[in-house]
Amino acid sequence: MDIKTNKHINYKKSVEEAFILAAGLGRRLMPLTKNMPKPLVEINQKPMIDYIFDALATIGINKIYINTHYQHERIFEYIERKKISNIHISHETSLLDTGGGIKNAIDPDTTQAIMIINCDAILLNNYSNLLQDLQKKFNPDKMDALLAFSSPKNALGYSGDGDYIIANDGTVIESDRSDKMVFMGISVLNTKTLELVNAERFSLVEIWSKLIKKRTCYGMLFENIWFHAGNVEAIKLANKFSE
Repeated sequence: MDIKTNKHINYKKSVEEAFILAAGLGRRLMPLTKNMPKPLVEINQKPMIDYIFDALATIGINKIYINTHYQHERIFEYIERKKISNIHISHETSLLDTGGGIKNAIDPDTTQAIMIINCDAILLNNYSNLLQDLQKKFNPDKMDALLAFSSPKNALGYSGDGDYIIANDGTVIESDRSDKMVFMGISVLNTKTLELVNAERFSLVEIWSKLIKKRTCYGMLFENIWFHAGNVEAIKLANKFSE
């Protein structure tokens, strides 16, 4: 499977590169991850990371970064076997967290905006539609970040209370309100903002907090069902749902 520009896409794209967050320890999915990293755990006989690769190919992403840690050799071998082109693997011997991992891997002078996808955000259907909506709606003239959200009822496998509020003007707000939306682990980021944190290891949440104060962090609501594949029960639920 080659990752290349889809000639059928005729809208102007401000986002042509993606980063898959795949570094971790695999502990939450034990025993499924005893002999494989989390991105290769299967849902409906298909590795989780393949849902992402397929969606990125559909929307014409022409360069993919992926960070690795636990059983990184298995991911490298899988990518080699699949013959996926235009992919850059960044192996982390020590975990750098979400923000640090991206900052370590990319060149901000050549990558202005990047789509970021957590590998445990799984959509069995409409994955490419969601990513294409983010790609279309990201406006670099006013946005430093665009985050994908859903209502808690559509986030299967999720057990939290939500993360943020989306204001009427589309900006993201930190709040203690009970009607918070769930961040899906999928976003677009202006890579220059990674310089706002002077550290090697840091979370993207630190970046978002700064952008929320600047009112340059925006949210987009996704209306369909998706899976937060963060534990074994969520994987079982996704497999049952796909039967």
